[in-house]
Amino acid sequence: MPSRPHLRALAFLAFCASGAVSAQASDAIGVRAMTATVPERGAPVALTVWYPAGSGGKPERVGANSVFAGVSALRDAAMADGVFPVVVVAHGGLRSAPHQSGWISARLAERGYIVAAVQPPRLEPGEAERGVAEVGLRPADLSAALSAVEGDPSVRPHADMEKVAALGFFLGGTSSLALAGARLDPERYRQLCDSPNGGPDCAWFAKAGVNLHQVDLAPLTRAQRDPRLRTAVVVDPELSRSFSWDGLAEITAPTTIINLGARGETPPWLEAAELGAAAPTARYVRVPGANAFSAFGVCTPRGAAILRAEGEDEALCQDSGHVAREELHAQLAAMIAAALLRGFSTLP
Repeated sequence: MPSRPHLRALAFLAFCASGAVSAQASDAIGVRAMTATVPERGAPVALTVWYPAGSGGKPERVGANSVFAGVSALRDAAMADGVFPVVVVAHGGLRSAPHQSGWISARLAERGYIVAAVQPPRLEPGEAERGVAEVGLRPADLSAALSAVEGDPSVRPHADMEKVAALGFFLGGTSSLALAGARLDPERYRQLCDSPNGGPDCAWFAKAGVNLHQVDLAPLTRAQRDPRLRTAVVVDPELSRSFSWDGLAEITAPTTIINLGARGETPPWLEAAELGAAAPTARYVRVPGANAFSAFGVCTPRGAAILRAEGEDEALCQDSGHVAREELHAQLAAMIAAALLRGFSTLP
């Protein structure tokens, strides 16, 4: 994730009053909870499914708490008539709080997509030793989410399984690339924390005594490509320096790789220009005026003050430059929707 203080903020947010509170909801967006069984885990993961809404449903603010404003939707509304493309979404890193993808999931649902947002297990501070295995499990969560959508009798009739995409932020971007066929190189991953630019998880590993040169990296070598995937969009992918160049060269699905911020503003562990150059079907773009915090939800008016009072990083609630987060979200949503359409347009 973007910074060490930011990780502490995410940990703090997990203890906030997360969930949903009643509010006027968009009459265009439905939301429901599902689970997906992940064979590689032997356990289910939680999904939040967003979709074009039909009748019924209870208005609520999904993901609202004292720091984040949440997103309006109609809980358990019927699905609108029609058949819609499917997007699986993964947001955040190993210790992220839930519902951070609500802003983009709702915007895509409003544009006519069924969106299955995955919430994998959140590792607690004392679970660093599980971190490496978890990196290898996250792509399997996305495949399981697709299977859950495909197998649900109330969702499947509305799901166009010929138009399937993955959208990922941070470690979710890494997982989405794996679903498209990219592979992590175990030896490059072993070197992740040998330099100060390995990312904030390196401090977590070090504190817990986890040495990447001594752990079992077999979970990272598993083939993760999902043939149902037609296109992928990844934003600020983590572990960008740990990918196998050969694997990137084998990606055939149209892929859009996005870095938030102008050149030189992206943290080294999120810099993805080389990934864009290595994958022959990739299109690489930057978003000047944004930063990694732009990929998180809109904060409440008191959000920054609450973080500051708790000794957390208030930057999580501060907009980049002079552009409000809502405006950046609208810009990113339009960019992502256009990338999805481009990807689907290449289908035979």
